[in-house]
Amino acid sequence: MPKITEFQTKEDVYCLSLAKVLYSVPTPVTVGFYAPWGHCKNMLLQTIQKHMFIESRKKDQQELQRTGKKLRGSSGRDLIKLLLLMIFYRPVLTEQQKQRKNIQHLFIHFSAWEYAGSDQLWAGLITTLCDGIESHFGLLPMSIYRTIGRKCGIIEVPVDKEWISKKYLCLPLWAAVILVIMVAIGVGILLLVVGIPVGDASGDAIAIVEGIGATAVGVSAAAAIRIAIMVLRNVIVTQKTQLERQMNRTDLSTQLGFMSSVKNEVRTVTRFLQFMEIFQRRKLRVVLEITHLDRCSPDKVVGVLDAMNILLSDSDAPFISILAVDPSIIVNCVESSMYMKGMANNGYEFLNRIVTLPFSVPQMDCDTKLRLIRDIIERRVQQERDLEEELGFQQDPKREAHSNFQSVPRYGSANHDAENLGADDSQLPLIATHIRTQEPETGSCGKGIRAKYLIQEAFDYLMDGSLKEYMTDNVVQMRRIVNTITITIRLLVRNIPKDQVCPKKVVDWVLLANQWPCRLSWILQCIEDEEQRSSMGSCQGSSLPPDMSLGDVYEKYREELDMLKGQMEKLLELDRDPELFHNFLCGRFWVEEATFYLPYTVNLDLSLKRQMELHRGSHSLKQTKKFKRLPMCTLLDMPVDEVCREMDTLGFKEENVQVYKQRLRDHNLNGRALVYSDNNEIKEALCMSLGEWTVFSMYFLGVLPQQSLSSSAASSVPLYIRQEPQMNKFVSRENVARGNRLSPNISKEDLQEKR
Repeated sequence: MPKITEFQTKEDVYCLSLAKVLYSVPTPVTVGFYAPWGHCKNMLLQTIQKHMFIESRKKDQQELQRTGKKLRGSSGRDLIKLLLLMIFYRPVLTEQQKQRKNIQHLFIHFSAWEYAGSDQLWAGLITTLCDGIESHFGLLPMSIYRTIGRKCGIIEVPVDKEWISKKYLCLPLWAAVILVIMVAIGVGILLLVVGIPVGDASGDAIAIVEGIGATAVGVSAAAAIRIAIMVLRNVIVTQKTQLERQMNRTDLSTQLGFMSSVKNEVRTVTRFLQFMEIFQRRKLRVVLEITHLDRCSPDKVVGVLDAMNILLSDSDAPFISILAVDPSIIVNCVESSMYMKGMANNGYEFLNRIVTLPFSVPQMDCDTKLRLIRDIIERRVQQERDLEEELGFQQDPKREAHSNFQSVPRYGSANHDAENLGADDSQLPLIATHIRTQEPETGSCGKGIRAKYLIQEAFDYLMDGSLKEYMTDNVVQMRRIVNTITITIRLLVRNIPKDQVCPKKVVDWVLLANQWPCRLSWILQCIEDEEQRSSMGSCQGSSLPPDMSLGDVYEKYREELDMLKGQMEKLLELDRDPELFHNFLCGRFWVEEATFYLPYTVNLDLSLKRQMELHRGSHSLKQTKKFKRLPMCTLLDMPVDEVCREMDTLGFKEENVQVYKQRLRDHNLNGRALVYSDNNEIKEALCMSLGEWTVFSMYFLGVLPQQSLSSSAASSVPLYIRQEPQMNKFVSRENVARGNRLSPNISKEDLQEKR
């Protein structure tokens, strides 16, 4: 076995280990190739296929040296020999055949998404299998075997011969055919020489002989014509076409024999493969790669799993099924399928009953991420270079590189006017901006060249390895990041001076928006809310300082986010590792930079920010102010003295205000204590009148006092608290029943508006 150091990544080591096992594993077997979406499953399957092919060639050479018998193929002279053996002989399973170690694997790829429109997705699995076998061995051998070969199975007798002739009238079939041909020739000669004599005994005898010979030849010819017609029909109308025709029929559900015909087809394919094993002097295994099943509906997913479990699990079936899926999605599909109600309440147990060999693809390491990023960038750069060559661009080899930039493209001829240059989408300016440069570049040409410089610098920064720890292991997301960097830089070049574009900052910002969209949207919404309150002249808050880091902004509003996690659980699932988010955000961006890059953030879904706006109550804050209230984020950070100062804004009598301030100090009721304490206990501690308590609870707590006055207040608790009490770990059942509220900045009117 090769050493680990001979491989580029650890994924190659895992693929080699799996390939070694699959080469000699007893069949049938179902491999659960588990990996999340976008985790290079197809690339890893190709790597496994390459290792198994190399192993097959090595074993073939060893078998040739051991036996001295040349292996056969299925083309050229071997094809003619195959057809003759298929017609006149029956294969024998000898001990030598059983002891063969050389195995050839036939890889057949089945994309479930291609058959998602069919009512019977599982039947598409069988049609793909039949089509793959016919494509590998040829349509003619498979058609002949379906016609005459499947009636004569493999025999096991204690002989050393690989083939035994078929019998016809106690004669070898080939001898019987030669005899019939000779009889036909003899009868023909008699007819030509003698004719059909009548009238005497000798003439009648000759006529009887001619009649018997003609009858034998006619019957044999009729049988041969019938077989030829059946072979021709199988060649013209393949088995895949027949099955697909039945699949697309609207009354398929009433055809009780369709499942049986599909099973018979699988048995025919199995016997044909056993026949070809003896002919080619090797063992054959069919590796069926099933992909994109996690894109289909739950009922169709269950159908394919049933097909794998029923049709491809005969004891002598030479099939290796590789189920390349995301197990979490398949489990949810099984549990939600209407066909599995009461049968598979636990999707993992159902999947374990089908999968023989589970194989979870390991988490991608940083070196592999970096290698994939480099491959994606190099492929994109090559495509852009090819496009430039098609448009007539040429590279000037004498121009030296400047600060990690590649050579600047220039026009090879003077007949490329501005109109022709604008044909390239990379040269179209969004707005006209005056930019000073070192060389006299003007128009869209200069902007395109400068954008290319900056894009290359950004790619160099992305490939230098400093960000590999934060890079996603999803190849689709990697492509999105590379493409988004290109778009963002081109947008910036068209709108701001080149000196203000920092490629490294652009890469960091694109990566931040791609990896943690929910938390970034939360930060941006908090910044926007503070700016709105500041512009409204509210004393409840002020805009955040421009030099405040986004990490500090997140920490300031983190506690409020923790309270709303129950309502934003699905949104937070979009983010990657939260710990990496803290490390990545530390000291990278400031409030001013976030405001600057927001208009150019094309890879951030603005609907996420809208969800944050609704959860924080900023929509109702901008639309209406039915009563004055204090935001939770502001109240949480207020010490007792600030709470006392806020009491002056409520309009109470001066002597009452002083009394309430003193009680606040006596009980140490700061902002955090007001949020987490029971409302009835707060009222009892302050001893307020009904009117003053109403104003106080509305301003500081964001609730109406009648929600906490009666013992039956649980029925008047706001709807969103009663619907999801278990999702907010800060809300106990007792506090909910007494009307305690932990989101004073969201009013009942806001909730009714959302509903």
